[in-house]
Amino acid sequence: MQEKLILSVLPGEIPLSKLNLAGTHDSATAFVSLSKFARCQNKTIPEQLQMGVRFLDIRLSEDRKGLRLVHAFADCYRGENTKKRLYFDEVFSFCTSFLKENPRETLVLSVKLDRGSREIEFAERFYKDFIKPNAALWYLENRVPTLEECRGKLVLFRRYIQSPDLPLPCGLDFSVWESQKSRTETVPLPVVMAPGCTALVQDRYRLAPDKKWNDCAKPFLDICKPTESRICLHYLSTCGGKGVPAENAAQINEWFSSYSLKTDAPQGWILLDFPTQALCDKIMQSNLTVYSEREMV
Repeated sequence: MQEKLILSVLPGEIPLSKLNLAGTHDSATAFVSLSKFARCQNKTIPEQLQMGVRFLDIRLSEDRKGLRLVHAFADCYRGENTKKRLYFDEVFSFCTSFLKENPRETLVLSVKLDRGSREIEFAERFYKDFIKPNAALWYLENRVPTLEECRGKLVLFRRYIQSPDLPLPCGLDFSVWESQKSRTETVPLPVVMAPGCTALVQDRYRLAPDKKWNDCAKPFLDICKPTESRICLHYLSTCGGKGVPAENAAQINEWFSSYSLKTDAPQGWILLDFPTQALCDKIMQSNLTVYSEREMV
């Protein structure tokens, strides 16, 4: 068994929501302008996939050339010493090539218009350029799939409003997403995707690292209970404190490295800034323990 291809050996009947998935927040920011405050990753997307990351947080903006990767007002680039901007067609190629080489894996792609307000036009462009010509490469239903249903596919986690003129369904509907930056209570907030299909989201991204971990991240990890129709989504990232993601992640990731994931139940999808190989392994390999009594492939 290849160590980083954990999903490939798990039974296909497991709902995707009941797997622990390693993910990254603002996944394309390895090379970004305003890097001290906007950089959330030090690995490229292909490197993250090789590490075991299976949830990518994709933030986009539109221009005449296409859909480019951004982090709010910062621009993402293709490399360290270039001003060539990173566009989604390149990221799409990274992801589909990975799945072609590893057809028993799956990738969740959270897609959001992060700069601009023309969501309907964005939805139509994204559909026309990436979904319609590649429909077989996507899982597009608005319900949680089993692992078998989405093997070899991109699962669209849609954080934009769907155009009423386009075919439905078009991915897991996370378009009604309440910002948690200024919330004072620390409980996760629900997202209702469809009748009977929900998510609980912890994304308090303006808290200092100690408050983020002690008051939000750890308590939710302790009590969360993913089900066949309920996703638990844990953002361990924050831009609070001094506002420097790398410094915040250094503290939170250290605390998470000492945290014991459950051995008898899944805890959900865990999104990190600057994850190490050890943290990705910790999350993904925990599935082998949780489902140790099931027959592996």
